[in-house]
Amino acid sequence: MHEDEITIELIKPVLIGKGEGAIEYTELKLREPVAGELEKASMASTAIGSQITLISLVAKVPRGAVEKLCQRDLQAASRVLNSFTDGGQEIPTDGDD
Repeated sequence: MHEDEITIELIKPVLIGKGEGAIEYTELKLREPVAGELEKASMASTAIGSQITLISLVAKVPRGAVEKLCQRDLQAASRVLNSFTDGGQEIPTDGDD
C-alpha cells in the first residue's frame, strides 16, 4: 500500500531565481498522479519531457526547477511515480476467463 505522499530529498538541490527572491528546492513531495496530469504529461514530445511535466504537476514546482534536476534525482522521482502503477490494484474480472 502506498502513502498518500512520498518525499524525496534531492541529491543536488535546485536554485531558481537570484538574490533574495531565489527559491531553493531541496525535496520533492510526490503523490499519485490524476488522469488530467497524465494527459498533460503525455502531450510532451519526448519521454523525458513527459516525466519533467508530470513531476512538475504532481510536485507543484515550476517546470524550470524540474528541468534542473540531476539525472539521479530525475530517476528517483520517476521511480516514485512509476511505483503507483506498478503497485496498483488488480482489476476484478467476472470469472468467465
